[in-house]
Amino acid sequence: MRAFAGMGLASAAEVTATGGPAVAWRLRARREQPEATISGTTAVMPGRGRDRAVGREDQSLDKGSNKDKNKTSKKLIPDHISAVLEIEPLDAILPSPGPPTPIPPHLLTDLRADPLLGLADIRLVQHIQPTGHIQPTGAGLAEHAQAQRHTQAHAQTQAQTQAQTQAQTQAQTHAQAEASASYQSLNRDLARRLGTEPIPAARLTWLALRLELPGSRRQGPAARAAGPILARGGGMLGAQRTLDRAARAASAKLSPAGYHTLTLADSDYRPGYRSEMAETHDYLDATGVTAAPGGVLIGLDPAHRPVTLGLFRRMTLNAAVVGGRYLAETLVLRCAAIGARVIVETARKDEWDPVLLHSGLGREHLALQPVGRPVGNPGWPAPSMAAPLLVVRDCGARPPFATVPRGPWTTIVTLLPYFDPRTAGYLRDADLVGMQRMPREEAAMARHLLGLPDQDTAALPDLPDSMVLWRSRKRSMRYCELAQTRWEQAFLGEPLR
Repeated sequence: MRAFAGMGLASAAEVTATGGPAVAWRLRARREQPEATISGTTAVMPGRGRDRAVGREDQSLDKGSNKDKNKTSKKLIPDHISAVLEIEPLDAILPSPGPPTPIPPHLLTDLRADPLLGLADIRLVQHIQPTGHIQPTGAGLAEHAQAQRHTQAHAQTQAQTQAQTQAQTQAQTHAQAEASASYQSLNRDLARRLGTEPIPAARLTWLALRLELPGSRRQGPAARAAGPILARGGGMLGAQRTLDRAARAASAKLSPAGYHTLTLADSDYRPGYRSEMAETHDYLDATGVTAAPGGVLIGLDPAHRPVTLGLFRRMTLNAAVVGGRYLAETLVLRCAAIGARVIVETARKDEWDPVLLHSGLGREHLALQPVGRPVGNPGWPAPSMAAPLLVVRDCGARPPFATVPRGPWTTIVTLLPYFDPRTAGYLRDADLVGMQRMPREEAAMARHLLGLPDQDTAALPDLPDSMVLWRSRKRSMRYCELAQTRWEQAFLGEPLR
């Protein structure tokens, strides 16, 4: 649950008029407490009420020993409480191939009209993170190249060295822009062919519920909520129970449509995603709104439908790939194209160096580290929706233990060249598993460990080099043919197992 700043305080007489004597008594009891808190978060009075409190505190600074006493005597009481639910499909990591199911259009109407809830405000909020926002293209490319030339001109003293450095910078910047532009072109072309919107890097859908407390300046909604709050015990406890009941009712209405909800903590509720270059939309009507997740477009299934991997979420995601380095390099380039930073822990540094040198991804986006060293880059900011983190562990069939960063918007991909029974735990515990062609003996072990159907077990030994079988923890399965962009085909060549 989340506590928001109140809009002001009401007298006990006002509370009695709207919610009865019992509510007024509980309000007076709360005023005797040093602070009123909800879910461990102190509620703060904004607006003029807070200004008056601050002014009185400032005047008390001249009263010597009474200063601390006056500061702690202020009573901060909220006038409403809120809850925010994040809506996701049942399998957000490997979405189903069909079109997303719309959110029930009567969801908001039913919650508003329920007299047993008395909610004051209900709305849907979507945050859509587009792709390629950190990659310079067009005018940004020219400005970026000009800035690089200006910086290097001051750092170099010899004209020949300066010219060579400028040429390398221009080539690297051009490659970086091509990597992002080629992915966006593939995304747009596929969306145009299917008659849909391009797949965003991330799409978060929130359901915000607000319940007014007795004493709020919004007297109408407060009076409407007084009955449900009193019926559940009154006071802050009754309000919390009423809001919990509303959250459960919303989850029950979303479940038949194939969605589940997650209650956000105070630190997760951040309406300021606009500052992180995300498009934010508020909906008071749910008609036609879907909660389809975003992700990385990796390829097409046999029916030529897009296969999207929801690699970056609010919690750490563990993935395992039984295949070749080509698939890992494709994941690195695609994730970098949607704005992710990438760390590759590898014992084959010579084979990964071309990706670092010629892909156009600078050290602020891609870092190579040797095996065994704690994985991380202290110069990078914390992962976020706008700039998630991908860690690729290319450490052989039996990767050694290493300290790997974990947290929100972080994905760890372990590359296994072949199936080794001694490292079966990487596959058993993974949220997402990708499998390329493997011998029949390994396919039989994967069938036993992952519960693959007989037909998929029989198909694994005969998969072409460009085909991958993806399986999520929720047992969703998708065959995927890697869809190369022109730039990736020129840079990586033909797919290899």
